[in-house]
Amino acid sequence: MVLKVVAFMSLSLFFGFIASCATTSTTKSCDPQMITYGPSDFQVNVNYYQSSATVAKSLIILPPTGGPNYIDRSYAKKFCAEGYDVYLVNNWTGDSEDKTDLAIHQRLYTRGQKAISIVVSQIKSSFIGLLGTSVGALHSAVAANTQEKINAVFLIVGGAPITQIVVTSDQKAMRDVRDVRNKRYGFNSDQEYLMALQKVFLLEPMKLGDLYKSKDIGMVLAENDTTVPYSSQLDLQMFFNPKATYTLPSSHFWAIVKTWFFHSKEVFDFFENSAKRM
Repeated sequence: MVLKVVAFMSLSLFFGFIASCATTSTTKSCDPQMITYGPSDFQVNVNYYQSSATVAKSLIILPPTGGPNYIDRSYAKKFCAEGYDVYLVNNWTGDSEDKTDLAIHQRLYTRGQKAISIVVSQIKSSFIGLLGTSVGALHSAVAANTQEKINAVFLIVGGAPITQIVVTSDQKAMRDVRDVRNKRYGFNSDQEYLMALQKVFLLEPMKLGDLYKSKDIGMVLAENDTTVPYSSQLDLQMFFNPKATYTLPSSHFWAIVKTWFFHSKEVFDFFENSAKRM
């Protein structure tokens, strides 16, 4: 088992079907280039979509567990065609560490922020947006309070506290690791488990200050989500008080799909409006 902070349902089969039924019009300038950033001991692999616009805005996309899928590539091509340089993050050093100790979450999220910082350091445009989905949204929620140069953040089914999600998610990998840890550490309740995680995880978005107030925040919430539980999404919404919120009567998986299928324009307009305010 490869342990992620939250590992989610594979979307590959669904998106493979969608890809066989749809095409996306884009210019040759938006053909992605595979680029590796960072020193030899910590590298970030990115699909870079370079816009032909003379004054480019930039967007970083953090995908769900499993890496970029058809939806992420569709967002990248859309934004690139509309004048954004897009950095679709594939992976980074240590993002698939397979451990069950409690401190792994701190290590994974620390590396996640390091990866985002490395990508941000490559961007020269005055506007930087960040679009995160599922576990990518959790990393993006942390980044909203740690990455000063990012101007706008849009979260698709993200939530917090992250430790609460680890404890309460119904995703199989999280249930399995919960069982392993209960036996290893002798936890007698979810509350004991949560308190132990809180002692070693120091990157809760809601405990990192108020840098997020300098950014535009947007969110998609899923009322029937039990992977990133809806209650955790509401907690993060209450904290961020986002400029734009879309609540869907959907599960985790279908909220991701419906956001792309029905609300891509709203996601695009969120970043466009934010860039205009710069």
